[in-house]
Amino acid sequence: MDSVKPQKTHEKGKLHRTADKIIDRKLEIASNIINRKLEIINGFTRRKEQSKEEIRQAAWSLFSQFGVEKVSIVDIARKAGVSQATIYNNFGSKEALVREFVIKMVDQVMEQAREFLASNKTYREKLAGFPQFVTEMMTHESHTGSETTVLHTSIDLLKDPDIKKMRDSFQEKFTDLLLDFVREGKKQGRIRSDLSEESLSVYFKFVLSITMDPELHYRFHREPKLLQDLVSLMLYGLSGQPEPVSPSRIA
Repeated sequence: MDSVKPQKTHEKGKLHRTADKIIDRKLEIASNIINRKLEIINGFTRRKEQSKEEIRQAAWSLFSQFGVEKVSIVDIARKAGVSQATIYNNFGSKEALVREFVIKMVDQVMEQAREFLASNKTYREKLAGFPQFVTEMMTHESHTGSETTVLHTSIDLLKDPDIKKMRDSFQEKFTDLLLDFVREGKKQGRIRSDLSEESLSVYFKFVLSITMDPELHYRFHREPKLLQDLVSLMLYGLSGQPEPVSPSRIA
């Protein structure tokens, strides 16, 4: 009897080990299946994201070259090498692509403006060069290749609430940037210290609304000096570029 009990225990242990191996194998197979499915899903996601990025690049290239309103879904699909259905499935509409483009362009324009105003040039050099900088930036003549066509889209596109919100946001950010520039000028005695920030903010927003007018935008491209003159008027008024103004002379 005593010899039978160890044998049964041995057989049970063997059965347990066999069962554990079967379970481990099943878990391994299940894990492999899950990993394979994840690889397929991840591969599909990567291909989808790559396709979306190719569509974005195609759309942004066409928007920059021809203007938003002149580019159709057919044009974008042809350039991206995809079907129109693929574009609609990924973005839903041309307007969605335009909104993404607006965000990209606003960020790019703001970054270029910050870099210009934060450069090692003297304040006088920045002040004198700002009209030319804005003109180059807004009429695509800058060596940086900046494209701001989307900020001057057609009147129909301006009715899009999301695009209008983005344009308003750009106007606010650019105004704040100009106010920072003015504060620096006041400290150096090159900007009138009696001008309130409230009046300057209203004035800058007014001028920006003019330079961003879609009807005037096309004139700016034909006559870049028109935009340069407007920015010069914003900075210097009718009397031309002023001499440095000391705070004591204004007080």
